[in-house]
Amino acid sequence: MTKRIAVVGAYGSGKTTLSTALSHLTGLPRTHGSPMREPIGGEGRSVHNWTDGQLMQLTVNRFAERLLGEAAHPDGFVSDGSVVHEWVYAKLRLVAGSYPGTRTPLEDRHRSAVTAALEAAVDDIGLLMRRHAGTAYQAFVHVPVEFGLTPDNRPVNENFRHLSDALLLPALQATGVPVHTVHGDVAERLAQAVKHLGLQDATVMTVDEAVERAAAPTR
Repeated sequence: MTKRIAVVGAYGSGKTTLSTALSHLTGLPRTHGSPMREPIGGEGRSVHNWTDGQLMQLTVNRFAERLLGEAAHPDGFVSDGSVVHEWVYAKLRLVAGSYPGTRTPLEDRHRSAVTAALEAAVDDIGLLMRRHAGTAYQAFVHVPVEFGLTPDNRPVNENFRHLSDALLLPALQATGVPVHTVHGDVAERLAQAVKHLGLQDATVMTVDEAVERAAAPTR
């Protein structure tokens, strides 16, 4: 039975809702990294004003948080995102920024010598993250970009979301862990995930009940 599952996708694609519903449905604990808020030494800075060093600091910190969170559940978990996400965000942010003006692939974008050096360092960290992912997870459930961001939730733009998904998928596939893409609303995605993961006999409630609980306000 698949018990170490990561729900993956671009920012705002529905990872949190689906991972919460899947956790309720299976009884597996849900894990996640903390939001990227403020770097040590950069308190009070906007996310858009982080230095490159602070971005890398937060990337490593989130990686460590995910390692600890997942290790706390040796019998299985549903992860909201994955360690690979930290590399994707840092690399894309360095090369294209939070609000890239086009969807030009990263390999076709100009880099200064400084950016190229920082990107090389991030890529080396990314190798470590992808190696860990290859043993930490038994399956990825990928939620593609199927709807736009709400007007009050735009720390990145639509180009960033699509570029991050384009960077994420090959990285996930390179880990050797199966990647299952699901589509539709939450119930449809959840039902597809259960089928892909072979969890039909491992649920503790119905799909509708799990979706309802995932939508309930947290206390």
